[in-house]
Amino acid sequence: MNTNDDATPDGDGTTGASIRHVYRSMQDIVFQTLRDEILTGKLRPGRSLSTLSLAKRLGVSRTPVREALNRLISIGLVENASYRGCSVRKLSVEEVVEVYYIRAALAGVCARLATKRITEAQKKKLIVLCEKMEKDRPGEDLKAMLHQNFEFHNIIFKAAHSPSIEAMALQYYHQSEQFRVLSLELPGRFEEACREHRGILQAILDGDAERAERCSREHQLNTARRITKSLGYEDDI
Repeated sequence: MNTNDDATPDGDGTTGASIRHVYRSMQDIVFQTLRDEILTGKLRPGRSLSTLSLAKRLGVSRTPVREALNRLISIGLVENASYRGCSVRKLSVEEVVEVYYIRAALAGVCARLATKRITEAQKKKLIVLCEKMEKDRPGEDLKAMLHQNFEFHNIIFKAAHSPSIEAMALQYYHQSEQFRVLSLELPGRFEEACREHRGILQAILDGDAERAERCSREHQLNTARRITKSLGYEDDI
């Protein structure tokens, strides 16, 4: 007798495992949809996020919406206040500076470690991504640019072969995502970022761990400088 609940068919012939898979996929779709709407500015900072309204708009039940909002809270894009519910998170200039200081430190360490541990396959992927981004036109496909930017940095995070550092680097990467959109929309920043990516890549290819760390740190701090300047922050970073 089979005692595995996951393999037991439900009344319509589906299994418990397949139902959970469909539910998980729906939650992922809702999460990705809301994340993209926040990052592209469709859902602006401070915007209220009603579970019921979102469920109706997206054509799903409230359960995957609640789970998606919890995931968005965990990566810092949404906040939950007891008196007014969930809303798109507003970060102060001081928080932006703090997040990017942390990102600079983590990215620098990852680049230093990756220089010594990166595989040839990962190097080739970084080269392809750099070439792709350098051929793109700023503002043409923001979602694609954000994805390529993530892939570039994520390869370096993974190449560091330090799970704890990788997890922290990803956490703060996602926490700064909504500000990265603002950064890429600033005149000249996309081209500048491409040059910085190329500098990080070249240092890694040259096996220069110290330069790779320095270039990675400056890349993050330059993003912070451009963002905070656009918000009227005049102090040095």
